[in-house]
This record gives sequence, C-alpha cells and structure tokens, in this order.
Amino acid sequence: MQEQYDILRSKTLKKTVQLNSLTLVCALMAAVFSYCAYSSLQELQQASNNRYHSYLLTEQLRLSSDQLTLMARTYAVTGKEKYLDFFNQILAIRNGRQARPENYHRVYWDMLMPDQGKAPFANGQRLPLQQLMKQAGFSQEEFAQLQQAQQVSDKLTELEFMAFNEVKNALSLTTPYKLAAEREAALKHLYSQDYLAAKAKIMSHINEFYSLQENRTNRQVEATASKHSLMTILALSSFIVLLLILMLNFRLRHKMNRKFIDLLEKEVDTQTENIRSKNDQLTESLEIMETAKNQLVESEKMASLGSLVAGVAHEINTPVGVGVTAVTTLQEEIALLRESADNNNLTKNLLLEAIGIFQHSTDMIFTNLMRVSSLIKSFKHVAVDHAHDDIRPLELRESVQDVVDSIMPKYKYYRVEVKVDIDSKINCKTYPGALAQIITNLVINAFFHAFDKDQAGQIHIGAKEQKGWVTLVITDNGKGMDAKIRDNVFEPFYTTKRNKGGTGLGMHIVFNLVTQKLSGQITCESEPDKGTRFEIIFPCQLKSPPLQASG
Repeated sequence: MQEQYDILRSKTLKKTVQLNSLTLVCALMAAVFSYCAYSSLQELQQASNNRYHSYLLTEQLRLSSDQLTLMARTYAVTGKEKYLDFFNQILAIRNGRQARPENYHRVYWDMLMPDQGKAPFANGQRLPLQQLMKQAGFSQEEFAQLQQAQQVSDKLTELEFMAFNEVKNALSLTTPYKLAAEREAALKHLYSQDYLAAKAKIMSHINEFYSLQENRTNRQVEATASKHSLMTILALSSFIVLLLILMLNFRLRHKMNRKFIDLLEKEVDTQTENIRSKNDQLTESLEIMETAKNQLVESEKMASLGSLVAGVAHEINTPVGVGVTAVTTLQEEIALLRESADNNNLTKNLLLEAIGIFQHSTDMIFTNLMRVSSLIKSFKHVAVDHAHDDIRPLELRESVQDVVDSIMPKYKYYRVEVKVDIDSKINCKTYPGALAQIITNLVINAFFHAFDKDQAGQIHIGAKEQKGWVTLVITDNGKGMDAKIRDNVFEPFYTTKRNKGGTGLGMHIVFNLVTQKLSGQITCESEPDKGTRFEIIFPCQLKSPPLQASG
C-alpha cells in the first residue's frame, strides 16, 4: 500500500509540476498579450482621435479660405468695415497673431456677421494653424501641399486687397454713380476668372491635402487596428490555452484524487476488517475476563465465607475438646463411683469428692456448649445472610456484632481490638448479607493492610441514623494510605499485597455492594500513618425490588 502510494504520488507530482510550469507560461503570455492588446487599443483610440483632430484642422483650413472669400465679397457689396475687420481677424487667427477661439472648427463667423452678433466661444491661445498641424503629425508631403495652397492664397489675397482698395476709394466718393461703378469693379475682381481659378487651385491643393491626410491617418488607424486585432487574438488564444491547461490539470488532479481515494478505500476496508477482527477478539477476551471476574468475585465471597468457616471451626474445636475431656472425666469418675458402690467401699468423702468433680465437669461442659452455641448462632446468621440475601428487618448493632464475632476467631492472636459502638435502637430494613459482606471485607482488609501481626491497634465501627439514612463509619488507627492508593482503592484487581495473596477484588466488591445492593455511597479518607476512615451512607428502610413475572 505504501509503495503504491509513493509511486502514484511521484507520478502525480511530476505531472503537476509540468502542468504548473505550462500554466505559468501561458498565464504570463496571456498577461503580456492582454497588456499589448490594451496598449494597442489605446493606440487605436489615439489614432482615431488624431485622425479626427487632423480632419478638424484640415476643415479649418478649408473653412478659413471660404470665410476669407465670404468676408471679402461681403465687404465689397456692403462696404461695412466690420467685414474687412473680420477678414483681417481670420488671417491673424490662421497665422497665430490673434488668439484662436475655442471650438473654432464649429460655426463661429456666421454668429458674428449680423448686427450686434456675439462670439459663441471664448478665446484661447495664439497658435498658428501650421503649428497645430505640425503638432498633429502632418507629413512633409502634406505640408508641401499646404505651402503651395498658401502661395496661391497669397496671390488671391492680392486680388482681394485690390478689391478692398477699390471699395475704400468708392466709399470716399460722393457721387452715387461712381460709387456703384467702383463696387462693381471690386466685385469683378472677386468674381473674375483669375480669382475663381486661384480659388480652384487653392481648393485643389487643399483637396490633395485632404487625400494625403486621410490616407495617412487611415493607414495609421488600420495598422493600429491590425496590431490590436493580432494582440487580442493572441491574448484570447493564450487564455483559451490556459483554460484548457487548467481543465487538463483539474482532470488530472481529479483522476489522481480518485486513485488516491480508491487506495484509501482499500486501505480503510483492510484496516476496518482488521479492526473488526481485533474487536471480535477483544470482545471475546472481554467476555472471558468478565466471566473470570465474576468467578473471582464469587470465589472471593466464598473464600471469605470459607475463612469464616475455618475460623469458627477452629474456635469450636477448643470448647468441644474441653467438653470431651470433661465428659471423659465424668465417665471415669462414674466408673470409679460404681466400682466403690459395688464393693461397698463408698464413703461420704468419696461421694462428696465425686459430686464435686461432677459439678465442675458439668459446669465446664455447659460453659463450652454455650460458647459453641453462640459461635454457631453468629455463624449461622452470617452464613444464611451470605447464602440467602433478601431484604429483611434487622437490628444494626446485633448484625454488625455477629459479623465481628464470626471474624475474630481467625484474628484472635492479633493485638487489635474491634469495637462496635452502635446504638441498639437503630433498626434497618436492608440486605443483611450485603451488609455482612461489606463489614467482613472492611474489617479483614484492616487486619490485612492496616496492621502488622504484632502491632497494637483499634478498629472502631460506629453508626448513626438521620432523616431516614444510616451513616456507618469504620475507622482504624493503622498505617493509612497515600493518595495514589486511596484514589485507586475501589478499582478492581488493584492491590498492594498481590505477592501475599491479595486479589484486589475485596474493596471493589464492597463498592458494588454499597452502590448497587444497598443503593448508597461509600467514601474513603486516609493519610500515611494517620489511619483510614470509611464512611458508608445507605437508606435505613430499603424498598423491596419489584417481583419478576413468572413465565
């Protein structure tokens, strides 16, 4: 799996690097061509603007020639000085001696010709028309046509000034006939064949100028437009190639991801199967451990009961042995007394001595039988409670004392005193077997862990009832526990005496019995060399569980 993953990862990385490099190149090309297309678009716009501006300047040249002719003829007809002044202003504006009005290419002089006419636009800078044409980039060939037109215009201007002089002379005359004749002569100059030929020649040069200017600007616009089209096509092609590469890259990544996912799914299926197999094994092991735990718990309970049996049996042997000895003595004395009686040797002293022996033996037998009876009674209560644990009323002090009495024979050689200090008025309704098991385990645990065999000490068992709850406290003044042991004291299989026969289940059994059987809670307080205190709180009157329905 790892080898396949590494091979696939290596191939994917190699192809990805190649595609990324190609993507970067195409992206740079697309950016460069886009910038060139944008620049060419600006150039195309500028060329169009130049063509339009050139057209306006050329139109001004034609209009100025027409306006000069108009002003000259109007002056000749009317004799008004303002038309002569307009004529001179037109020349001055064209030659840059007078400020050029803004938007001069529009209608201007026609707005001034009527009486009280006003200029439609404000004045601008003083710039000759030829200088504006140079700034617009007119060619030398175009300027040659303008110069030829200028030369012809100068000759035409001479005819116009001749007409102006005749008009001026006519205005100085007082005879109407001569005034009309002079004006007619002036008009003949302005409408003469020479004037019209000169005018036509000027227009022919201007027309040629138009043709050259239009061809030049058209070529510039077409070249710029071609460049813009080329850059646009290249930019679009670069973007298309970039898009194709990105789609290819996406497809490659999708394909590789699909392969990765397939590998991962196979690995997940394999690992899932392994986990399922291990889970089954663990479940089986857990069930085995749970069964073993339950068996250990039951074994611990039975071991505790067996320990009680062994202790009680050992304790019973002593009074029973004394009783047997006493009975044997009685039998011997009775046999001697019978023999004396048969031989008529029975005396008062012998009888009194025999009676004394009888009395002492029967006392011994009675005392030891009562001891045996007490032990059997305590053991019977405890054993029955262990074997048949049902909720029943009990006197707490008596039940606890019976448990302690059944335990003590095994530990009679210890120098530890077990003191039961419980009010005899406390009556409970609970599980006596569970309570007995709890007291047994806690007291035995104290003997086993809190004290050495030759160490003196005390185990105190006290209880009080308050608001329907019983608080049972078992304390000892033994070795105590550190924090780690105290925090794990109720954990199953946790023991500090495993090498000495400890199973680690005693306190776990106590915890389960308190919390589950008695519906209570248990806490432990302990410090090294300061003893241990167990506090058990459980209901005084435990409710009986509901009866199971029989099938």
